[in-house]
Amino acid sequence: MESRAGSRLHVLDVLRGIALLGMFLVHFSYYSSGGDWLGKAYERLVALFFEERFWAMFGILFGVGFAIQFRRADPEGSAFLPKYLRRMAMLAVFGFIAHGVFGYNVLLGYAAWGLLLPIVRKWSTTMLVCALVLSATSGNLYFLARASYSVAVRGEDATRAELTRIGAENRAFMNANEATQQSTDFRVVLAARLQLMPWFYSQWYSFLPVNNFTLFLLGVLGLRLGLFDQPARHRRLIAGLMVFGVASWVFATWGPQRAAVEGAPLVREMLLSQLTSGFGLIRGMWLAFTYIGVILLLVANDPAWLGRFAVFGWPGRTALTSYMSQVVMLDLTFAKYALGAVVTPMGGLAAGVLLFLANVAFSRWWLRSHPYGPLEWLWRSATYARWQPWHIASGASPPRTVVTE
Repeated sequence: MESRAGSRLHVLDVLRGIALLGMFLVHFSYYSSGGDWLGKAYERLVALFFEERFWAMFGILFGVGFAIQFRRADPEGSAFLPKYLRRMAMLAVFGFIAHGVFGYNVLLGYAAWGLLLPIVRKWSTTMLVCALVLSATSGNLYFLARASYSVAVRGEDATRAELTRIGAENRAFMNANEATQQSTDFRVVLAARLQLMPWFYSQWYSFLPVNNFTLFLLGVLGLRLGLFDQPARHRRLIAGLMVFGVASWVFATWGPQRAAVEGAPLVREMLLSQLTSGFGLIRGMWLAFTYIGVILLLVANDPAWLGRFAVFGWPGRTALTSYMSQVVMLDLTFAKYALGAVVTPMGGLAAGVLLFLANVAFSRWWLRSHPYGPLEWLWRSATYARWQPWHIASGASPPRTVVTE
């Protein structure tokens, strides 16, 4: 992405590349099995430090990218909304392919929740913070309101029975769908994945802003406050967010868990449990703040770190292509209709790193003669409703790097 003056924020590319590597390692760990004590230790390491953390980083950075689009729209004075809607429509196409064909759901949710961002793009910082808090707590509020209404209308016992029934039906559907996706016939797998999509997007975590929109708002606020393009001016705030990220992760991982009281009122138990867990504001995924903060402070103190992190910056510049190629490689590697590979945790680690390095090599080679990644070029062409330059123009200079101001 570019700054208001057309200068590229290369630190965002580095962060995207780090997020892509983390997600690669999480996915390979998910598909691995068996292994010795070292493999078990590595799986525990992934669970503690990788799972949700890099997915959250990726979502925050998407929010920053959207915010940069908003920031550039005002001085350009051009019709912004049509371009933005075309951008989201093309992202939805990529998302549908990623989910319906290869079984990965991230991008389609991004396209859906990205449609709300133009509504809030000119809100004050205070209003954005309020929206962030409401978004982050929306899941807890929804469950509490739903249970309260059901208890008031139907009674305690009927509500508990209904919750038990819904849970059992969801588990049964998911188990059956996952079993079908183990088929060696791609047509059967594709049908199962397409069947899963309506169910998935009707669940609370899809139609509530608790995850994707919360991450987008964090990215919008981060850019609004100057954390990404002026990190040197905000060292204390970045450090404070890093401390909060670690504290939230520690509390969510090892904090006290409240045991349910037999026979206690359902709504009261839900409320006390939510309060104990931070009502959705305290999450293990906020460790991503710490990871992002480390990179921002290093680059702010010494811009030479951008060169040292170049191995992440190249795939970060082709983040959409890198992500889509990642899900294709993962599915073709592990799905039984394709290679059906089986790896140990340490084998998954080695394979994940090697494939990421292959991604780095491809991105570096491609960007020598092309201004955008292949899918980025298609995405940008759809956004502007005209074909964008395919090759770098002869004599063109690269965009100026911005790290601090």
